Amino acid sequence: MMKQPIFMLGKKVFFFALLLSAQLGFAQKDSDLSIKLGKVTPENIFQSDDYYNWCPSVIAGDDGKFYMFYSRWPHGKRKLDDDPLNYIFNGFQGWMKYSEIACAVSDKLLGPYKFVKTVLPHTGSPGQWDRFTKHNAHIRKFNGYYYLYYISSSFDPNFAFKNNPNPSPESLQWMKYNAAQSIGVVKAKSIKDLLAGNYTRPDGPIMTVDREQTFEIANNPSVTQGPDGKYYMMYKSRIPGGQMTFWMARSEQPYGGFKTISNVTNDKDLSSEDPSMWYDQQLKRFFAIAKYYSTSLKYAPEFGCLYLIESKNGQDWLPAKNALVSLKELNFKDGTKMKLKNLERPFVYTDRTGKPLAVFAAGNILSPGQGDVNHVDAEHNSFIVGFSVLK
Repeated sequence: MMKQPIFMLGKKVFFFALLLSAQLGFAQKDSDLSIKLGKVTPENIFQSDDYYNWCPSVIAGDDGKFYMFYSRWPHGKRKLDDDPLNYIFNGFQGWMKYSEIACAVSDKLLGPYKFVKTVLPHTGSPGQWDRFTKHNAHIRKFNGYYYLYYISSSFDPNFAFKNNPNPSPESLQWMKYNAAQSIGVVKAKSIKDLLAGNYTRPDGPIMTVDREQTFEIANNPSVTQGPDGKYYMMYKSRIPGGQMTFWMARSEQPYGGFKTISNVTNDKDLSSEDPSMWYDQQLKRFFAIAKYYSTSLKYAPEFGCLYLIESKNGQDWLPAKNALVSLKELNFKDGTKMKLKNLERPFVYTDRTGKPLAVFAAGNILSPGQGDVNHVDAEHNSFIVGFSVLK
């Protein structure tokens, strides 16, 4: 039971993940897809007293239940015994080193969800490529197997700033974890096996930076199967100058072998992060919802809002005709509205034909840096919200 409603803001800071149902408008023309987020109710809220919840990703299990895989990490200050600079991971910033992949279950797509267990713990053995943090949970099912994609890092002590030759100790420490991010996957026959740890994983990441096209990071993975039977991965990286951009990789199978084939959003006016991609068999197009990260506001009306991009071939992408999905706000069924500081990490749940049925996202009401990491009231309302589809 929720101890404190989301609506009582005051000066408190609440960090949460949102399960957003989508109000969908479909036209017969393949370029007229419109996705608008529906209204929320308190009944759909899932929360944890001690954790931030982020990166929700939902799939139907063979038992008829719905399983949400998501990233979470604990509130509060970090111990300094293993690293005197560990304080930079206090509070919300702890995702970089302490995030883990957890699972929650529900009888209904939109909740309520109940925590089950941690699936991928935040730490591994020295020498592993995924030693620190497990983040960006992304669950898919292909050919009878479940694939849980995630990002992690191993800490790169040799990382050097090219654009800033004299970084502060804190900045250097942050980038030693950040710039080592790569994408991995685990494969299981069933959700039961996945939860029990009966899965296989490659020895190394399935996607990392090549320092020729992509730089510093490889994260935000989103995978779908195209009409050609091949598997497409959209992921985020950086290009020289620090601009965030999406890249597309393709493979014959979902477990590895991905090769980068195109730069999705090289245009600075399309700077984005957090893609969620799918292929619509009826409209015969790839689509992705992403967080708009350009201050030019050329293709969307608000920095950080959710918008829609599309592609006929999976390589060449443009903003959709009805690009705006949602401003950074929540609309409640009781008629109230809440403005958000961030609305991100969208995940699109579709039927077998690629028709969107729901959208999941993460957000917060105030900037993460505005909270007191020791103030329980400012952190314990970390939760997930699900709401009905508007007809």
